[in-house]
Amino acid sequence: MATWPDLTDYHEALQSPQRSLNDSELQRAQIDKDRFGMPKPATGGNAVVYKATEGQNVWAVRCFLRPISDHAERYAAISKHLQKNRAAHSTKFFYLADGLRIKGGTFPIVKMAWVQGQHLDRCAESLLGQPKELAGLREKFRTLVKEVEAAKFAHGDLQHGNILVSGKELLLIDYDGMWVPALIGRQATEIGHRAYQHPKRSVSDYGPYLDRFSALVIYLSLRALEVDRKLWEQYYTGDNLLFGREDFNEPGKTPIWGDLAGLNNPEVSYLAGVLAALLTKPVKDLPRLEAVLSGSAGVKPRELESGGPRPAEKPKWSAKPSKSGSVVDLAPQWKAIWSRPGEKTETRWKKEVKDGPVEVESEVEVLAPDAVPLGAAAGAALAAGALMGAFISPELGLLAAGSGLVITRGISRVQRKKVKHIAIRPIEQQVLEQFKTSVPGHKSAVTSLQCTADGRRLSVVTKFGECASWELDTDGYKVSSVRLPPFDQSALASNSPKAAVVTDKSVLVADLVSGNRVEIGVDASNRASAVATTADGGKVAFGQQSGQVQIVEATTKRTLAQVPSVNSRITALAFSEDGTLLVMGSTGGGVQIHRLAPKLEKVGEGAHHRMAVTAAAAAPKGQGFATADDSGQVVLWGKNGQKQAAASVGARGIRALLFLSDLALAVGCNDGTVKILNSSSGTVLATHNLGITAITALAFAKDKLALAAGTQSGQVTMLALEA
Repeated sequence: MATWPDLTDYHEALQSPQRSLNDSELQRAQIDKDRFGMPKPATGGNAVVYKATEGQNVWAVRCFLRPISDHAERYAAISKHLQKNRAAHSTKFFYLADGLRIKGGTFPIVKMAWVQGQHLDRCAESLLGQPKELAGLREKFRTLVKEVEAAKFAHGDLQHGNILVSGKELLLIDYDGMWVPALIGRQATEIGHRAYQHPKRSVSDYGPYLDRFSALVIYLSLRALEVDRKLWEQYYTGDNLLFGREDFNEPGKTPIWGDLAGLNNPEVSYLAGVLAALLTKPVKDLPRLEAVLSGSAGVKPRELESGGPRPAEKPKWSAKPSKSGSVVDLAPQWKAIWSRPGEKTETRWKKEVKDGPVEVESEVEVLAPDAVPLGAAAGAALAAGALMGAFISPELGLLAAGSGLVITRGISRVQRKKVKHIAIRPIEQQVLEQFKTSVPGHKSAVTSLQCTADGRRLSVVTKFGECASWELDTDGYKVSSVRLPPFDQSALASNSPKAAVVTDKSVLVADLVSGNRVEIGVDASNRASAVATTADGGKVAFGQQSGQVQIVEATTKRTLAQVPSVNSRITALAFSEDGTLLVMGSTGGGVQIHRLAPKLEKVGEGAHHRMAVTAAAAAPKGQGFATADDSGQVVLWGKNGQKQAAASVGARGIRALLFLSDLALAVGCNDGTVKILNSSSGTVLATHNLGITAITALAFAKDKLALAAGTQSGQVTMLALEA
């Protein structure tokens, strides 16, 4: 048999689907391509997926990156079962054993419907404060569970990320852990998401009961959110709904249980009590969701105590700095006090049973002589000779007295005595445990950052179109439902979660909260090459290959102004804080500063860079400007557009600039350092080394006087005073 294909082999084969694919529908399909005209993959740990469009049908073609052996039989069984028993909430799924011809052999693929929609958690979040709509979502989920059970299969990993809300329907995706009757007797290949699964579940648990615990977790979570939306802010982490694995390990003891009881809602209290009670049962004995809801499950709910009002968590970032002073004074004292993604260490108390010494008292049986017969025997012995002493051995039944020896077993009896001794017994104790957990994050270069003034929320956009935010109070990571295409340039509004990105064909403006988008078309022969947005995201400026710059109203796409061509590609743009001034740089090293209102007017110009301008920034209230290039030179401009100073920071070039105040400028360098410059003289006030990858984006929390930096590798770090 031919060697197993790798990613390159699949790329080559999918360029000609009509020759490489055996399925007639896929042969006619168009494979989604990237901007270079190559098949566009989505790569996971075990497979690579391609999008194939054939007429009205859109398919996901899953190609395996390693031999799947046992999985082949599983996929075949799942495919066969779903074709005969597919629930309305499952997607079309076909296992094609000889689906792909490649390298002189045939290899398996999975063909399944390409489904788009919101993940369940994002949909629930959008409905917070709308109890009727949340109730509708909950009832749709209940119907999904009933239909899956009626179709005689179990998904195996029922969780928010595997449930899509598409229009009015809920759809299940990711069937790798699915159980169907043909797989009876096998073990599971996975045990599901920690925040939704019974803690006793193991690979030996593999049957029609797999979804019962997670179904109740989801149903209860949605019902509780109908009653109190604040639970979301308290317990949602970006990778759950309300519960976490620690809540299942300590039922009734972690805060969520008390908060649910404190809602004083009979249905929530009943469901939470049942969930807590189920944690003592084996996975295979769990009741169906319908039985729980009808009260026929035969489970006595556990009594949960309300935890009473809980004090609000003290924000980690919203307080004023612990030391007084301006950013110029404090920046040299900054430390990297938070960085994501990666690992974090958490500490918690847990119960542990260990063997240890324990003093115990127990009864033992001993053989002891009766006092009266023994006295007579002793007298007889003494009479037999001179008194020399006496020795008694009840165990042997002997008495020695004087020079005589008498057998006493017949005059002894068994007696019980209490004795104390040390025994090794199991001891339950509370121990302090430290454990590391992986922290989610970004997979591509950070191109833009936006931080709220109090430092509590950090929005991120990356080169592969990832949009997300960090809730820094809780260290929670939330992925936006907005997904942008890959791009080279982006900008985030400093006071609003709105992003503007440059794609191959247009400038796209997206609201990262609502998901609303506006697409501004650009001539393909004169593509956009740089972008900037005002603080509120209302205006967008984009530079083009020919050297022109257009300023457009984002919502209406109306052109507000057009800067004449500078005969060199525009490479950097920045608005002043009030949106009335614009600084622009080009490949020729030239810089222009324009006033936009009341009419377009050039207020400054100069060619002070030896290389293409890579970054530009405006000081608060337009009190100054800065530009930089890949030689490491920073040019500082006065408010009237005149060159004020220049500084060479080296550092293999500069990718990002940000004014922190009228007197301080942050510089993101290609060597992984952030330098703080005096914005009048160019003097370096501080240097912070954040690693070896380029600093590609900067954002400032002005109330906290803290600086966020994003890197080429996707890392985000917060620089601030240590608490």
